[in-house]
Amino acid sequence: MKNIRELISLLKGLSSQKINLIVVGIIIFSNVLFYIASGHMEFSSIQKRTDASGFSHDKAQHFVYFHYYKNLFPLATLDTNLVYSEAGADDLIQNHGKNLIMEYQHWSRLGENARIFAYYPNSLLRGSPQNPSIRVFNSLVFTLCLVLCYLGFSRAKRPLLGIIAVLILMLTPYFRHEIFQNENVFGILIPLFFALIGQNARFIFLEKTKVSNIVWIPLCSGLIIGFFSEMRGEIIVVTGSLILLYLFSRSLLWIGKILAIVILVSSLFTVKKSIQSYFDRKFEEAYTLVKQAGGHPYDGVRISGHRIWHPIYCGLGDFDDQFGYAWNDRKAYEYAIPVLNERYHLNLDQTGLLHTGKYYDEDQHYYIKFDDMLAYELIVQEKVVNDIKNNPMWYATILLKRINRTLIETLPFHGIGWLSIPFLLLLFKRKKWNALKLILIGLPLSFTPIVIYSGGNSTYNSVFGIIILVLIVDAFIQRYAKPSSEKHEATTASPK
Repeated sequence: MKNIRELISLLKGLSSQKINLIVVGIIIFSNVLFYIASGHMEFSSIQKRTDASGFSHDKAQHFVYFHYYKNLFPLATLDTNLVYSEAGADDLIQNHGKNLIMEYQHWSRLGENARIFAYYPNSLLRGSPQNPSIRVFNSLVFTLCLVLCYLGFSRAKRPLLGIIAVLILMLTPYFRHEIFQNENVFGILIPLFFALIGQNARFIFLEKTKVSNIVWIPLCSGLIIGFFSEMRGEIIVVTGSLILLYLFSRSLLWIGKILAIVILVSSLFTVKKSIQSYFDRKFEEAYTLVKQAGGHPYDGVRISGHRIWHPIYCGLGDFDDQFGYAWNDRKAYEYAIPVLNERYHLNLDQTGLLHTGKYYDEDQHYYIKFDDMLAYELIVQEKVVNDIKNNPMWYATILLKRINRTLIETLPFHGIGWLSIPFLLLLFKRKKWNALKLILIGLPLSFTPIVIYSGGNSTYNSVFGIIILVLIVDAFIQRYAKPSSEKHEATTASPK
């Protein structure tokens, strides 16, 4: 404890600007070391998501070649002997047009097309899209998020909270695996949450704020959420956290709270719509090129993002033991096929495949996926809604089991979620309103495991366990790192 006090005394002798430079330098240096080390050793995968494929790197990498050299998307080729140069890309288009395709399995048709940008940093760093990877992108985003988190809390006069949060995120095995080693995007949600909460923390901890902050901070926050939600749709839940933060704000009047929320939501959907419109134009450009080159233009269904009722249907399989639900796409399709045939006369067979067995094109490059069909979505929605209406206790039991799992299987380590109940009561008793607000602000990130599916470590979306640990460590340091004289003065001083 003496060493901690000496360190705090040393830091008090430095200006806040120097401290910020030191902390930011340590964050950047540490993550550079993590990235370098990831190329020479295996980080522990004891904490990882297994509930979904996520980014689907195996499919996505086929689109990197033409996107990098010709800024064309979605465009790939059936050729396997690629020459990695712009001239090589031109040759494939001009002389091998019959091999051009616009979809690989079902990666580009389901939206969230901004994912293709995640390959750019690695390609630029290497000077080539060969051996594509998103680990550079993940590492850059992770580092930037940690820097924004710390600087935000520092500007809110709570730098220690920012330092503790950064340290916990960097030391948690989940992030070292998902950010620096795995070709996926699951590790972005929580760092992004802390970055945005840090930048907005002044609205919680400070009594006054500049009018300009009410505009530019929600504006930038909405732009960031909008962009990243076009890479991974579940990131949009951070919007709920920021709305709660503005409602809980001590520095904003009601007109300021409403203005902040309107700006946040407006900027979010503006950037989402802009990105979707951009990729619509890119699709038309690629479609025209492929058709003129004699390739295989894609004429199938395209949607802006994953539909919701299929994952809800499958998600009930985490605890259902009555109605045949399972976290398995094939089980859902097996249920829907007879209904689709009866209602819509589609003559679908029980193929056991992850698609209908029918194709949009004669050459059978583009299969028709069940998720492409609105009729399929309506059928699974109908079953889910009817089963919940007719069996409310069955559904309530599933929700309770999901909540229990979310409290147990959470970050940064299992079981910490159960501390939330006594800890919330303690904070309420001691009127620690800002700490209570921080925990409540984190609850929207538990939406997915509680409402959709709690298996496969999807509960790692939750952030309240990390917030609780941050607050506990902060309270410990604040209490026990003070010199004895300061403790005595604090205990003998008259209450305010």
